[in-house]
Amino acid sequence: MKIAITVDELILWAGTPMPPRYTASTVLDGMLRALGEHRVEGVYGFAHTSPVADRPGEREILERWCAAGHHLGNHTHHHACLNWVGARRYCDDVRQAEDVLGDLLEAAPTRYFRHAMDMTGPSEVRRGEVEDFLRAEGYTTAPITAWFGDFAWTAPYARAVHTGDRDAAAMLRTSFVEAAVARLHAHAETGRRLFGADLPLIWLVHGTALAQDVLGEILQRFVDEAVEFIPLDDAMRHPVHRVHSPATPLFRNHLERIALASGDEVAAPPPEAMAQVLMSGLPEGEDPMADYDAILRRIVDRVGGTWNWSWA
Repeated sequence: MKIAITVDELILWAGTPMPPRYTASTVLDGMLRALGEHRVEGVYGFAHTSPVADRPGEREILERWCAAGHHLGNHTHHHACLNWVGARRYCDDVRQAEDVLGDLLEAAPTRYFRHAMDMTGPSEVRRGEVEDFLRAEGYTTAPITAWFGDFAWTAPYARAVHTGDRDAAAMLRTSFVEAAVARLHAHAETGRRLFGADLPLIWLVHGTALAQDVLGEILQRFVDEAVEFIPLDDAMRHPVHRVHSPATPLFRNHLERIALASGDEVAAPPPEAMAQVLMSGLPEGEDPMADYDAILRRIVDRVGGTWNWSWA
């Protein structure tokens, strides 16, 4: 199995829960160490740029990423889903990201763009307007064909570390690694069913505290299962990454959208396993999705968009 590793949000969204003593800088250090130990080079990071505009000192995080031999792609300025805003507003957000990180984006060998949430809009018309703009600006859209919902662990892990609950923290680290491996296989198996062969998958991980702690363990598990790490450029040569998957307002990645249109689906993680993660350390009566909804609503407010979201 071949995969291209990509990293979204090297600097996380405003309001993201973080454990004590974890910062974007420490997360970067941990991820660079893990990638270096496994000789994974030239990884593309897709970072929305509003955190850098709000806190210019954090540009150093992205500069260090590039100095380590990795690259940056455009991921919009605010990370607003194309379901929430019109095509013109979305394209303005792409330009705004260029204003913040133009030199670092231009330093990359290929001019890649990734849609926020890997969601390409609720209609072919809206998606088409954006894709026409991206092509005119010289971008190639880099989709996601394997992910594991890693951001779901963010708030529970922050709670566990903050309260000193070592058992919960250990459970979350273990389940994070196991989910990464299981979901990689689920996406690979879906690709085989749909296309009759192994696809070179484009795998996503976010720049979270758990990535700082266990990305190296995940990569070693991948190696143990005969995964070969390849550059994004190599993965993008496969036609599956060049086609437009059907537009849908649902929260699905590129491969999941293709499967959905084919009457197939990527096997979902066991609901009881995800419930254990989301409910870990949660005070009684609180909504396990409240932190995540608040992050997204803050983005909608900043761009003047229309709230339209479901985790289903």
